[in-house]
Amino acid sequence: MNNCSKVCNNLTRKKPTEDWLAETPLKRCLHTLDLTSIGVGTVVGAGLYVVTGELARDVAGPAVVLSFFIAGIAAFFSGICYAEFGCRIPMAGSAYVYTYVAVGEFWAFVVGWNMILEYIIAAASVARACSEYINSFAQGYIYKFFMEDIATWNVSALGSFPDLLAMALALIFAGIVSLGAHKSSLVNKVMTFINLSVIVFIIIAGLHFVDGRNWQTKFAPYGASGVLTASGSCFYAFVGFDVIGTAGEEAVNPKRSIPLSIILCLAISFLSYFGVATVLTLILPYRQLSRFAPLAEAFAQRGFSGAKYVVATGGLFATMSTLLSNSFAAPRVVYSMASDGLLFNWFGHVNDKTKVPVRAALVNGVLIAILALLLDVKQLVEMLSIGTLVAYTMVAIAILVTRYTPGVQSVTLEKNGTSEKTAEWLKTICCRPGETEGKDGGLPDVSYQQVESNDGDELSEERQPDETTSFRVRVATFVLTLSITTLTISLTSSFSYWAQGDAWAILLCCIFGLMIVASLMFIIRQPKNSATFPFMVPGVPIIPAITIFFNILLVVTLDHWTYIRFGVWMILGKKTPNALCIY
Repeated sequence: MNNCSKVCNNLTRKKPTEDWLAETPLKRCLHTLDLTSIGVGTVVGAGLYVVTGELARDVAGPAVVLSFFIAGIAAFFSGICYAEFGCRIPMAGSAYVYTYVAVGEFWAFVVGWNMILEYIIAAASVARACSEYINSFAQGYIYKFFMEDIATWNVSALGSFPDLLAMALALIFAGIVSLGAHKSSLVNKVMTFINLSVIVFIIIAGLHFVDGRNWQTKFAPYGASGVLTASGSCFYAFVGFDVIGTAGEEAVNPKRSIPLSIILCLAISFLSYFGVATVLTLILPYRQLSRFAPLAEAFAQRGFSGAKYVVATGGLFATMSTLLSNSFAAPRVVYSMASDGLLFNWFGHVNDKTKVPVRAALVNGVLIAILALLLDVKQLVEMLSIGTLVAYTMVAIAILVTRYTPGVQSVTLEKNGTSEKTAEWLKTICCRPGETEGKDGGLPDVSYQQVESNDGDELSEERQPDETTSFRVRVATFVLTLSITTLTISLTSSFSYWAQGDAWAILLCCIFGLMIVASLMFIIRQPKNSATFPFMVPGVPIIPAITIFFNILLVVTLDHWTYIRFGVWMILGKKTPNALCIY
């Protein structure tokens, strides 16, 4: 019995407040522009130059612009959840730390372990893509040399030849990351600026060739189902803004810059994707879009063949920026988990000169280089989806739990100069009345406030959250997540029956599921705590519940092999010596 109780305590224990308010050994040198460029560099990657055309051609037609709009809203909901925790808990680790503080150690390990896998595989995949761009600039001579003078093989799960160029790129960017956060940010800002300049060029140049008839004939040729299907793929285009949270321990004023940079990142990314999709589908009929190089071929067919060099340059710098951002984020998560004792403590060392976790950065770079050198990383890319969606779901759950937990501490925001204007702007969006103001821009100033209602009236003592109401919310949130999972499985499995007109049973199941979800939402509406933060998610519990629904809906549509690979990765994580303490 004692052993069972000990295991339960290990699974649910949370990160102590003094741990995430302690001074950091990392150097606080990143401002809002630095954080925004890191986020944009990850989100606006090479997919913009290829995926947009594929979705328009084969899935949604010109209505892909609506798909990006829907996906942008879903990404915004997840983004504001990260923004609240980012200004409250300015630590490296992003969703891992947020989950550790609000939900517990077990789920934090699940999230963090999968975030590491996500960043490593994403970086390896992007290193390969970057290698392909450079090879295309060299007219294929680089790959020809590798295949004819190095080696070729035909082995399942391996690439057809060793991509030494991708390996070299991974090691180079690992070296850049090891030089320090400021130098990494400077390189990233240059590459992101070039990428965004190319996107602006595409939009402005494309306006000269637009033809409104391409939207008037068949705007949504694949119907509403095509728009919704494409929106699921479009959502993955916005994945990556969470890297901003991994830099929270290196932000000069995280309370202000993290929420602001997340909002700016998502806004810039949406405008980029939406603008390119709009121009692309207006330049040519969707059926004529090229499958592999839609933007370059669209301009070429309209007589502007020189644009392909500009587009190729944008694609190259987009992939390089994404590679740098992922190489930057992964060591921070490893460092954070190692500092908490969930990974080898050796990874928690911070270099005295560069003020970055160099050991974690170099080991991460070597792993990325090996994957990019040998493996066919395209077979592993699907694993990125489940790790990302699990992290997004847990952060939304953490928002729900935090609002109804007693004793949560408030975080204040400085009030001077530009920071004062930003503070007022953030408060007008998502903060409760009665928020106090601090004095400096370092670590969060923590203070308890007089308990007030949303109308400013003092609440009575019995309306404050306690352990009983908090426990009800936790149980209701757990059941809510299970109910949403069941509901989404019913919805996704009913598509074939809808076409046959035989979906009444599933329809009744969905109605029953919605009733359960509505009942749970009513149960969750317990007394909230009075804590205020510089940025707060509005509409709790509705918006977090919608965020959970969006993310789980995408999780249940993944291929079954993704779950198998996910399970294997979790088993490997259980074998990590330091991780055994939570099982």
